[in-house]
This record gives sequence, C-alpha cells and structure tokens, in this order.
Amino acid sequence: MGEPGKSLETSVTAEKVWAIWTDTTTWGEWNPNVTTMDMPAPLTLGKEGVMNTPGGQHHQMKVIAFQPDRSFTLETSVIPLSKFQFTCSVEPAGGKTRVSQTVKVVGPMGWLFDPMMGDQIAKDFDTVLDGLVKRAEAG
Repeated sequence: MGEPGKSLETSVTAEKVWAIWTDTTTWGEWNPNVTTMDMPAPLTLGKEGVMNTPGGQHHQMKVIAFQPDRSFTLETSVIPLSKFQFTCSVEPAGGKTRVSQTVKVVGPMGWLFDPMMGDQIAKDFDTVLDGLVKRAEAG
C-alpha cells in the first residue's frame, strides 16, 4: 500500500504542467492552501523556503528529492517528532499527462501520525491538483 495521495489526468503536456508546478511564485494563484511560497526559483534539490497559508501559518519547506521534469518532494515539520513529505509528480500517460501528489509522515512519531493524518491531508490534494491543471489548461 502506497502513501495517501491523489492523481489527475490532463491533455496539457507534462512540460507545461511541470513549468507551472515548479514556479513557486505562482502557487498562491492556483493552490487554495497557499497564499505565498517564499522560495526563490529555480526549484532544485536542497532549496529551502517558507509556505504561507490562508490561515496565517508559515511552514518551513525543503526540497529533499528532485527529478528534473518528473518529480520533487517537499519536507516540513508540522507536529513534534515528525516530518511531512509531499511528493509531486508529473508523467506522460498514453497521450495525456498524469499529475500526482502524495504525503508521507516520517520521524520518530511518524508511525503514529501517518495513518491518522495522511488520509486527511490527502483529501485536500483534489483541489490542489484541480487548480494546477486548470491553470495549465488556461494557457
């Protein structure tokens, strides 16, 4: 069983979706969970920044995995003794593009929080992916 997540298919090219997803300056325009992402371009392995939310929260984020044109993983600490890892992927899928996002909770208390929080967090991914795809399809 993999990490909780969501995926969506679109007719927009993988390159176009990737260009939007890795441009952190636009996240507040299409992601309802983000007001701004303070992470200078380009998105690369080891890059750090702060994601600001509509609820007034500020999450330190770090890129801990990066495959150019394919996927990146952001890590943040939200609750003590655990880290949330969000993996964002773009891949060609039979003439379409599959866009996916998963979450994994790791760390000394990750085993406790992952089953409880992973599915809950993943519920928001539908709106995130929908916003991303609509932005890509709009031009």
